Amino acid sequence: MKPFKASEALASDLQEAYDYFKQGGPAAAERFAAAFERTLRTVRRHPEICRLRGSGWRQAPIPGSSYALFYRESPSFWMVGAVVSTLQDPDVIQARLLIREISEEFS
Repeated sequence: MKPFKASEALASDLQEAYDYFKQGGPAAAERFAAAFERTLRTVRRHPEICRLRGSGWRQAPIPGSSYALFYRESPSFWMVGAVVSTLQDPDVIQARLLIREISEEFS
């Protein structure tokens, strides 16, 4: 199985989401963090569990939230590109993913 690699911006995404949920209290933020970890474990065990979209990205919903984990396969690894709210404009999400994809190719 191919290894997983996180985009450089993933930690920032997670902190932003955690901070958002923390507005509802520390317990809400911890529930989100736990749901993210469960989602990531599932994706790592079964990377093809989510359907492949036309853009080449896969989207794994994070239970109990409007957030999703976006990841894609490259020739030598799986890249975890972003954790973002799916309530955003889909074009904004795709632009964000494209920027991350390009930056990873050149890093």
